[in-house]
Amino acid sequence: MVKKKKEAKFFKIRPETEKEHMALDVLYSLKNGQDPTSSAGGRNVSDYIDLCKDKGLLEGPGGGGEIAFKQGHKKILGIGFRDSQCFLTVIDLNGNILDKESIEIDLLLHGTGKNKDFTGVVRQVGEKTKFSGEDFACCGVAIPEAMIGINPKSVTIFSNGIKDIFGCDVFMTTSATAAGYGDRENLDSAKNKNILYMYSDVGTGVVLKGESIFEADEYNSGKDGEYLRPWNQFSIVNTTKDLAASGVGTDVVEMVKGDIDNITLDVVFQAAGNSDELAEDLIKRSGLALGVRVAYLVNMFDVDHVVFGGGIESDEEKFIQYVKESMNKFLSGEKIDELKMIPGVLGKESSSVGAALLCRREIFMEV
Repeated sequence: MVKKKKEAKFFKIRPETEKEHMALDVLYSLKNGQDPTSSAGGRNVSDYIDLCKDKGLLEGPGGGGEIAFKQGHKKILGIGFRDSQCFLTVIDLNGNILDKESIEIDLLLHGTGKNKDFTGVVRQVGEKTKFSGEDFACCGVAIPEAMIGINPKSVTIFSNGIKDIFGCDVFMTTSATAAGYGDRENLDSAKNKNILYMYSDVGTGVVLKGESIFEADEYNSGKDGEYLRPWNQFSIVNTTKDLAASGVGTDVVEMVKGDIDNITLDVVFQAAGNSDELAEDLIKRSGLALGVRVAYLVNMFDVDHVVFGGGIESDEEKFIQYVKESMNKFLSGEKIDELKMIPGVLGKESSSVGAALLCRREIFMEV
């Protein structure tokens, strides 16, 4: 008898019940060193906190009368992918990073998008990770949007494969959502702020206000998902690959030793830094286009910080300057003065860290 694979479970990005809203209020208070019994919108949260204590999530009051995350709770695993690498991050219930590793996964760049390619990626993770066999509370997996676009079944393949490796509940999300949450939680200047996170050169948007998350949703026609979707027509990487394949002269081809599949955002930024005209033109074109998006998203969602990630944070002096140049034409002078624009700090590890932190968020909503 063939064992039927289960459909993937996604993080519950939008809380639906009063209890779930209360859970996020408690989590938000704890992360900010506040008393959750008095800062959760005036609601009575005593019963919920008692349930959290029973499940080993919270402890206290101690000598100082404070409620805190329980020490010794099972560790949480986050997995993310970028270019040819898989990143794994282990955190505790406090959100502290306990351990991490990166694994080279060739099929991320060279796969054709068939089911066997994604199965092969999962197999490589299982064979190479040092964390196989560890007992985790749960695992969060951030899947690059491009993988889902090539083959929607990739989500289920990854979910079931990762569950087979680690034997715990697995929750899925996109790279942009996980990276945005991870970078926001690790940026002192953006922590607890209302932020617009712009992921990669295609500008996948994520808005974070407290524990509320608004994300791009390819399967939903709602306003939030529609306006936060990526502009794939401005992809620096895809355009560079297409032009290189058609024979347009660029140093990028030499940099990847003729293997166009190995062209990444970092490679194009490096070429632009070496005055490659094609790379410079594409970066300017994409940056100016993204600036228009940033301006209307800032106005729409009324945020006070814009954080850049997914690779574009590494070219702050050029790409982000083009974004600012274009954006400032569509914002009022007052908004320009107030708005903070900063690069993310986690780099390629951002989606794995964010996936782990989203697991903690999920754990509290499931109480």
